[in-house]
Amino acid sequence: MITYLIDENMPFLPFWSWDKFVHVNDIPFIHSDTDIWKYALKNHLTIITKDTDIYFRHLSSTKNPKIVWIRINNMKKKIFISLVENVWNEIEETLLSNSFIIINEDKIERF
Repeated sequence: MITYLIDENMPFLPFWSWDKFVHVNDIPFIHSDTDIWKYALKNHLTIITKDTDIYFRHLSSTKNPKIVWIRINNMKKKIFISLVENVWNEIEETLLSNSFIIINEDKIERF
């Protein structure tokens, strides 16, 4: 069952499985952040993004999907993948009781 919606600014990471993750580029009618937001809400999906706009939308909305905001500066892809992979199990556990998670290079914030 698909539970995660990967934003267009994110690569599909090698440790993510196609049965739990879908990339917005694979959904033909998603063309904007609003489309992503509505699709995630309608289908009860968690958005995974690096997009600051999603953060601001979360602050201004009354109804929000779950969000994992990867707030990491540019780095080599291999290092980025390793960093996210090393915290991913913790992220999945944290999503059980939190609706907004920020992954930073040195910490994870939960809301």
